[in-house]
Amino acid sequence: MLNIILWRFYKNMKFKKLASLILVSSLMLTFTACASNDKDKSSGSKSGGTVVIPMASDPDIINGAFANVKEDSLASNIVYAPLYTYEKGNLVNYLAEKVDFKDSKELTIKLKSNLKWHDGKPITAEDVLFTFNTVLDEKQNSPSRQYLLVGEKPVKVEKIDDLTVKITLPTASESFLYGISKISPIPKHVFEGESNIAKSEKNNNPVGSGAFKFKEWKKGESIVFEKNADYFGGEPKADSIALKIIPNEASQEAALNNGEISLMKTSAEGYEKAKSNSNLQTYTYSEERLNYIVFNQNISNMANKEVRQALSYALNRNEMIESAYGKEGSVPAKSILVPEADFYTEEGVEGYDQDTNKAKDLLDKSGVKIDKLKIGYNTGRFGHKNYALVAQQELKKIGIEAEIVPYESKAFFNILFSNSTECDMYVNGYAWGLEPNPYRGMFETGQYCNQTKYSNAEIDALWEKGFTELNKEKRKEIYKQIQQDISKDAPIYTIDYEQNLMAAQKNLKGIKDAKPSPAILFEDWSKLYVE
Repeated sequence: MLNIILWRFYKNMKFKKLASLILVSSLMLTFTACASNDKDKSSGSKSGGTVVIPMASDPDIINGAFANVKEDSLASNIVYAPLYTYEKGNLVNYLAEKVDFKDSKELTIKLKSNLKWHDGKPITAEDVLFTFNTVLDEKQNSPSRQYLLVGEKPVKVEKIDDLTVKITLPTASESFLYGISKISPIPKHVFEGESNIAKSEKNNNPVGSGAFKFKEWKKGESIVFEKNADYFGGEPKADSIALKIIPNEASQEAALNNGEISLMKTSAEGYEKAKSNSNLQTYTYSEERLNYIVFNQNISNMANKEVRQALSYALNRNEMIESAYGKEGSVPAKSILVPEADFYTEEGVEGYDQDTNKAKDLLDKSGVKIDKLKIGYNTGRFGHKNYALVAQQELKKIGIEAEIVPYESKAFFNILFSNSTECDMYVNGYAWGLEPNPYRGMFETGQYCNQTKYSNAEIDALWEKGFTELNKEKRKEIYKQIQQDISKDAPIYTIDYEQNLMAAQKNLKGIKDAKPSPAILFEDWSKLYVE
């Protein structure tokens, strides 16, 4: 389906080059310049070295059940293993030996034998039971809690034996399997008795289950993980993984060229430079990510639907994309779902193609007078400053002066997930995956990740209906209506679906086997090494 969508873009000459790039990379990872797949396979027995990854800021937390923003997820994925991953409808087991989902209502998970935490303690069903019950505890305020609710009712979790847990749903739901893949078990013997795990000091020295063990965290500088020789998936190839805090792209590019880091996400310009650098290799993959502008409904003007629609018509996503990517690296977006997601559609979805006159008319109709507003962006996110600057220029055409406000990554998310009225609009992005249900976290009343404070009771009901409906065709129609109706309410302005353009050192091996993945960079860090 993705290829059909991209072919439609291909016919648009302005994005012909971009669509060609993504059409190819949607079929396979594309390696160019100095790396050859044959060589990578032939050197499979080699290992060693430290893989150094740049991050814009420290994570807020390293915890498999409480990770929230991108930095949290990346660091947590290195040290914590999931029960399983969910890839295009298929399960890939990690801690789990066997997964059985009976009648879409009863999920039984059996762990592999002889699993161990990084401190040597055994991983058992008690840990899984503790993790799920902790996530369900409203006082713990885990962002993963939504995955354990069906019809707003909590699931029932019970231990069957030392290696097996059973989860019973209050009503059947095919979507439930996906959510469990997003929660990695945490050790009961470490966190039991903690009243606020999200704020626990124990997260600064995490005891995980993954391919790499936590070694050291120098706030504002780096986080180092060393290989777990007892990893259930086989001894990791690299000696260590280091996350190096480098706040901006220019500094990251300098570090890459100096050999200080192993890889980085780059701009179209940087990507072209990397392809001609004999010391580097390049590859691309879909980020399965939507970039967008939030209309902050904590501010009364933004709570007016006609105002949001007017501002949307004033903007120009094509100019934003060209400013950030130079026609490479993303596809114009209309739907709140990414093209790879189940039930994605553009049919009947309002895309708000730029129409300055319509924007002015809607503002007049709203009765709201806006002379000035503020647009906030995260300095640690590639392209977001460009989006804000283009929006600033476009809003001038309808008589609005926009002030651009930069935020360091942590400060940005603290403001975004609060009731702040500092800015009227924020540039942000999300990667909720291939199953549509998790997207409700952004668009359902009262959800933790609902950055816009958007609320529509009819949409809330549709999210729940889609989650519990078992008939595929009926689910398709439900999610089509959700996409259509949310687009008309315009809680966000959709910009683009992001394609990662990556540049890496020539001596970084195992990239394809490590499975490049949205938000977390790699699904299987054990396969990477430095030659």
